[in-house]
Amino acid sequence: MRRWRISRQGITRTVLLTSRWAVKLPSLRTHGNGLVGLLQSFCRGVLANQSEIDWHGYKEARGALCPIRWHGLGGVVVVMPRCHPILVTADGEPVDPLPQLHPRSPGDNKPENYGVLRGRIVRIDYDMSYNGCPHDRSGAFNRPDLDLDDEDLDEPVHA
Repeated sequence: MRRWRISRQGITRTVLLTSRWAVKLPSLRTHGNGLVGLLQSFCRGVLANQSEIDWHGYKEARGALCPIRWHGLGGVVVVMPRCHPILVTADGEPVDPLPQLHPRSPGDNKPENYGVLRGRIVRIDYDMSYNGCPHDRSGAFNRPDLDLDDEDLDEPVHA
């Protein structure tokens, strides 16, 4: 019985899902452009991982974003706890309300970018490098309900 699977749902990254971890790696897709497309895909994946590393370090994001537990090789690898998918209706709408984040918060605000970690809905895809989001994060998160002492939200291990 295989205990892991590969998700290629994202445009810039491929995710290896184990029973405990989500390992985000740059995609190696050509998008019809041969070697140039492959290199572009890889670079965009690294930038996406670097963007998440940067956003994760933002103090006011703690608890709203899935924590990064390890990252290395300059952003080639990002490891997060594996989250459970959120429940959605037949129309693809979330059953439970998504966290109310500031409009300038990172990532696309769609159900596929959220997961459940220890009973709490968190953003699992919060890259904004490819979407041209400025990194002015002032006021990006307004979550007074968060318990910032959660041990899962410690600083990641850097390699």
